[in-house]
Amino acid sequence: MNNLNEVLAPLVEKIKKFRSLYEQNEMAVRDQIVNLILRNLGWNPENPEEVQPNVFTEEGVPDYSLIKNGKKILFIEAKKLGVDIEQKEVIRQLAKYSFGEGTKYGVLTNGAVWILIRSFEEGTTLNERIVWKIDLESEELPTVIRKITTISKTNIEHIEVLVNKAKILDEIWQSLLEEPEEMIKGLIPVVKSIITQGYPDYQFEDTEIEDLLKERVKEMIPGRSGEETLPETPIQPISGRGESPRKMKLKGEVFELHNSYEILVNTANWLIKNGKLKPSDCPVGTGGSKRNLINKEPKHKYGNNFRAPKKLSNGLWIETHYSTASCINYAKRLLEKFRVSPDILIIK
Repeated sequence: MNNLNEVLAPLVEKIKKFRSLYEQNEMAVRDQIVNLILRNLGWNPENPEEVQPNVFTEEGVPDYSLIKNGKKILFIEAKKLGVDIEQKEVIRQLAKYSFGEGTKYGVLTNGAVWILIRSFEEGTTLNERIVWKIDLESEELPTVIRKITTISKTNIEHIEVLVNKAKILDEIWQSLLEEPEEMIKGLIPVVKSIITQGYPDYQFEDTEIEDLLKERVKEMIPGRSGEETLPETPIQPISGRGESPRKMKLKGEVFELHNSYEILVNTANWLIKNGKLKPSDCPVGTGGSKRNLINKEPKHKYGNNFRAPKKLSNGLWIETHYSTASCINYAKRLLEKFRVSPDILIIK
């Protein structure tokens, strides 16, 4: 597992370089991507006491059966890179394998995207049983490693505890997002200690430190839920440019801009028009917290309403309560997520 840091970056480059191969060839995905990751998670794909391919079950034939202490402990279903693994029928098939064999979790992957699901949980839909999802091509490496090591050979027996711990931490972080005052209170003594040790000749009032932290936390959390949606705001100048953008281009198409949110809306609608962004892709996260950028309804992960929802051309909703710079940043991330070069987005 210590090699994951070194393995994942070149693996992502390989996926990009040989995308056409992996989009058409499932065996290439299994042999050259899935096996490599399993090996670096402590599993030996060449050892039938640990990994067995295509073993029959009452519900079908999963691609991988992970075994520990003689017991099947996790099934993995691998698809070609071109397959949308969040389709209900794909999730349903894996859930059947897992439930039929009495395993609590299963993994779906197309090489780039990995999803951990619960095989069953009373009162939940298939999509609600997704525990985590990672995209090797778009997410930060520490996030990918933190999630995927849940299924390492060392951790697999404690997967229930690890999943619950991750859920608890997510809930705590969400509560801090909702009540950032608690975060600020906790940071004030830390900042004061740093000042005392590093800058003893300077005296700061608590209010000075608090004002700074409020400002910075506000930047971290663009759009706190629980507050009323603010009216649309004009585009603000981007740092270093000195002027407000008034037009944007997407691969030759030009869009007039009057408000910052139009950068995001135009980008999302362009992806929809080009067959990239579909309802089955939802929810689309921001890549950081558990907040959604696009969803079938204007809701975040924990049911909080979008602050500035806009309806897209196919009926999906997009959160737009961000600064101009953040709108541009999220628009580029959105393009990257759907495998479009962010360089096609030009702001004038």
